[in-house]
Amino acid sequence: MRTRFKNGRLPITDVEQTVLRFVWLNPGKSRAEIAEKLNLSKSMLSKAVQTFEQMQLVIEERSTPSEGGRGQPPIRLFLNKNAFYSIGLYLTPQDGIAILADLSGSVHETRIIKPKGNAQSILEGIRDAVGDLIENAPAPVIGIGQAVPAIVRENGTLFEISPRQFSIPFQDIAASLRETFELPVYWENAAYCIAGFEAHKPESGRRCVFHLTLDSGIGGGLVIDGKIFRGAYNQAANFGALIPETGPRPNLPDLAQHLGCAIERLTMDYLIKLFKGQDASLVDWIKDRGNRLSQPLSAVVQLYNPDTIVLGGSLPFEILTALCAQINLGFYDLPTRRSLIKPSLTATELLGPSGLANAAAILPVGAELMGLPAVVPKID
Repeated sequence: MRTRFKNGRLPITDVEQTVLRFVWLNPGKSRAEIAEKLNLSKSMLSKAVQTFEQMQLVIEERSTPSEGGRGQPPIRLFLNKNAFYSIGLYLTPQDGIAILADLSGSVHETRIIKPKGNAQSILEGIRDAVGDLIENAPAPVIGIGQAVPAIVRENGTLFEISPRQFSIPFQDIAASLRETFELPVYWENAAYCIAGFEAHKPESGRRCVFHLTLDSGIGGGLVIDGKIFRGAYNQAANFGALIPETGPRPNLPDLAQHLGCAIERLTMDYLIKLFKGQDASLVDWIKDRGNRLSQPLSAVVQLYNPDTIVLGGSLPFEILTALCAQINLGFYDLPTRRSLIKPSLTATELLGPSGLANAAAILPVGAELMGLPAVVPKID
């Protein structure tokens, strides 16, 4: 199924995008509450809602009357999560995954990609997987998002690509998808994709989210008021630089060395089995590496004062949660100075390649519907 619009955004105004984003983040608010919060007149809000209704973007439901209440209960607005769909993509040299998600971020279908053969064969495999998802989508697809293992410049180019994934033809893939399906394509650093997904969870009220990713290396992503914080030179939140490579680092190569096994053995299932069996070596690693994360994450608290710090990557949820329990965010607290309010510290459920693909699917949703900044790949 092709989208109703080609190579362009949905025909909605900036004000309508602001309203739609508010409904996305705050489901179930009444028209009066929305107008007051956004400082809009009733006529402006009514016009926006009328536009949404024509595009089937929102659902209005009347509240249940409260006992003893007077008058008509208010009508509340919700995003119609099935109005449009988006594609999320993540690739490694060994395999890849493409997912179809609704506007709430829920995954509806998944396709596994096995890159084999020459470059043309690889591109065909990716196009086949994405095309199959688009054809099976219950509603139009608004775009394709790709999580990439690199720092993303705002001009659409990549640098500091992970050595393990340097061979992937990211630019060719983006060009091929855009040309084949006539859909906008966006890409973003993998850590930032998760940070953005966590920052836009409905009703979470998260203004500043820092995501720490523990994978083959260590990375970070920061989102403030819905926007990625890149710094002056697109390298902000480079968390790995805070933990010297000369010492122990809480990532997969470090864990493999500590356990005395090949890194290929550290699958999610294998690590969960070790954790449930309370393997002594793994328990020691969690305690030590969690403690080592205390100082750099406390620096994040002092510099950005986030309301949420999220751990993710290629470790199981159970191990990430156990690491969180070992982290002390008060490393820089002083008895003579009022300490900062500490953020919540939790693990994301978007883990491994499937989690990154899921998070990447939010990129076109934010860009096409909510007016959020997004990076369009530069194609020569």
